[in-house]
Amino acid sequence: MEPYCIPWSCVDLSPNKPKPEPEKNQPKPQKSFVQAVSNVCEIPLSQFPQACVKGDRLAIPIPEKDYMAGVEACKHNLHGRIIWPKGATPLTVSDLKNKLSPLWKDLSKWGVSSLGKGYYEFVFSTLEDVRRVRSVASWNLNPGLLKLFAWTKDFNPRVQQNVSAQ
Repeated sequence: MEPYCIPWSCVDLSPNKPKPEPEKNQPKPQKSFVQAVSNVCEIPLSQFPQACVKGDRLAIPIPEKDYMAGVEACKHNLHGRIIWPKGATPLTVSDLKNKLSPLWKDLSKWGVSSLGKGYYEFVFSTLEDVRRVRSVASWNLNPGLLKLFAWTKDFNPRVQQNVSAQ
């Protein structure tokens, strides 16, 4: 009977096989995707905020100090809505940012995220940038108009009524 060959060294447990010597100056192997994402950080559950039930939903209380710090950080934010002509295809967030970048090229760093139902939240680096953007009544996106309005902590796009006519 001929000896069999196992092509995967990690499975081959035979004791008579010499181990290869590591080469000097060999580059360190790159981590695989699985190795990179499986780097688990164990955080004890006691360090997480305790959830509570309010009505029919689960809620996580936020300390007042942290909540107020978050609200204060939003003073450089604006909400906005794009009014599209009938039949126009809405833009993705990245396409919207690409359309606005040439118009807002003189601003410091800014970002945008979708809130749903055609509403967006814009984050600016400075209060001066907020003032400059708000000084224009509406921004022509060709097609569509971007209307900006003040950021409020209780804004909910699901309960907004459309009040702008074409």
